[in-house]
Amino acid sequence: MREFTFAIEYEVGSDPIMDVFIDHPSVVAHSLDGFVTEDRFWRIERISGPRSALDRIEEIRFDDTRCGESVTERDCDATRFHDVLERSSNELVLYTYLTDIRGCESVHTLAGKHLPRGLIFETRRRESTHWWRILMRSDEKVGVFYDALGARLAAGLTFRMGHLRDARGWRQDSLATVAMPEEQEVALRAALEAGYYETPREATLDEIAAELSIPRSTLSYRLRQAEAQLARRYAGGDEGNRWLE
Repeated sequence: MREFTFAIEYEVGSDPIMDVFIDHPSVVAHSLDGFVTEDRFWRIERISGPRSALDRIEEIRFDDTRCGESVTERDCDATRFHDVLERSSNELVLYTYLTDIRGCESVHTLAGKHLPRGLIFETRRRESTHWWRILMRSDEKVGVFYDALGARLAAGLTFRMGHLRDARGWRQDSLATVAMPEEQEVALRAALEAGYYETPREATLDEIAAELSIPRSTLSYRLRQAEAQLARRYAGGDEGNRWLE
């Protein structure tokens, strides 16, 4: 089996779903997609982030007047089915099934047109970037797919090439995420950006706490909780695949 990876960068206003990720930098989505035939595909997407962002993504997904799939100037005409599999204050799992797809130019349909049947897609979304990894039986026509995708991208979208190689690192828990309360993620991001985890440290807990306007003890507690989440996730396997390398 072979895998092909790439990323698509989105400018503000070019896609309603990606706008949510741009507006909420803490939102992360992982998906596993299967392309059944040239006119149908399914997706299970796990999204973690603040409630307001999850509400917005759910609203857009269930609005059939919004496409949310096309990467060209042509919206997808299809019969759509969506369902919420799980929902909490900071996590949303959505099932999507599109059938009777007509006149659509999405990553799925373009891949289904040029690549062999039986494709599996794994994706990541964060901020302005949508990363893609495609598992396929043969890469015989991957160059044709690459040319078709790059030539048809809508205004505001930019293609970034990854790699083409033998498949590796595919895990059954590819949809797993590190979901944590928003206050823990804010604390962790602030510590990272301030250089708290650098060697030597570039900021102290007191400085970061002052920046967040919270007590030092509160910051310390939130960081310990966030670090525990990351440690448990790491112990279950390394998800940090650098897809574009």
